[in-house]
Amino acid sequence: MKKIIVACDSFKGCLSSREVAAAVAGALRACGVPQVVELPVADGGEGTVEALVAASPAAMRWVECEVPSPLPELPPVQTRYAIDAAGATAYLELAQASGLALVPHDRRDIMRASTLGTGLMLLDAVEHGCTHLVLGLGGSATCDGGMGVLAALGVEFVDALGHLLPPCAESLAKVHEIDCTGLRDDIAHARVTLLADVDNPLCGPQGAARVFSPQKGATPAQVEAIEAAMQRFARLLGNTAMLPGAGAAGGVGAALTAFLPMCRITPGAQFVLERAGLARHLAGADLVITGEGRIDAQTAMGKIPWHVAETAWQHGVPVVALCGSVAGRVQAHTLGMDCIVAVTPPHMPLDIALRPDVARTNLRRAAGSLLTQLHLTTEKETKSSSK
Repeated sequence: MKKIIVACDSFKGCLSSREVAAAVAGALRACGVPQVVELPVADGGEGTVEALVAASPAAMRWVECEVPSPLPELPPVQTRYAIDAAGATAYLELAQASGLALVPHDRRDIMRASTLGTGLMLLDAVEHGCTHLVLGLGGSATCDGGMGVLAALGVEFVDALGHLLPPCAESLAKVHEIDCTGLRDDIAHARVTLLADVDNPLCGPQGAARVFSPQKGATPAQVEAIEAAMQRFARLLGNTAMLPGAGAAGGVGAALTAFLPMCRITPGAQFVLERAGLARHLAGADLVITGEGRIDAQTAMGKIPWHVAETAWQHGVPVVALCGSVAGRVQAHTLGMDCIVAVTPPHMPLDIALRPDVARTNLRRAAGSLLTQLHLTTEKETKSSSK
């Protein structure tokens, strides 16, 4: 193996994509691989802006902004986003302001969680002079239909009695009218690109409530209540509810495309990989190593490993995935990969595996073992073909 590309997503709650790439690349170099290309990547979730900055570090500057937490009783959060050298484009993550990682496990409340902080972060970028907002939608703690974001931008939600509703999932079923007269002109005239980490619609079996709200703490009864409310809310939003990615971040994709004229949803992984130059780096590569914290059925819904594998397959380069764990009966060939390796030892407790030092050790061990195995396989094939 003369050239290996490492293009992994973050191991959520443990290591960033940059830290994962560094751990794997270090093991490969220690095994004597002459050229290892580290590409921190993301799909719209945590680490997206960091990956974009890594792709063009000289062209970006960081801006800090304090916004409300997803739950009003939690302290404000300090977010940051990047602005390009021209000062026209801002790169932001919803997870920074309204992310699941910001809410302690025992405090999760899907019915009251709001994306209000994300909307205020968008306004901060506009007030810095940005006319193009690129927002990663992954990793949310919310399923508010995008009410929080829109409320921050000046949109009001009113019930049948004319009362103003708080922007959260609890209010979705009560929305009778959406008043856009207060929508700020600067945000209405901005170009907005939403980076979706999934292609799910707003409602239905593959929608925001049924697929994602259980991961955010929703009970079965709450899932059904949110789904019924989303179906009703979708009629107020119009056709955007069925767009691929409309269900991302609990409906933010549908909401923003419904009310912002120049808003479009695009696959986050594809956007980041293009800027990271994966296709260009594949020239002369012998192997691509990708991965994420957990590979499961959702990986094929637009996650980084699936997009990396698809791009590598188009260039005829084999792909191996390293992950913390594999869920269900996911098979490598269905994702366009040669194999999937779970780096966590079978009996290691999750709280131990999520420690950054342990995760780094597990990644290095798995990468070294994988390389040894590949060398042995190559040697056997070479000897066999020479007979």
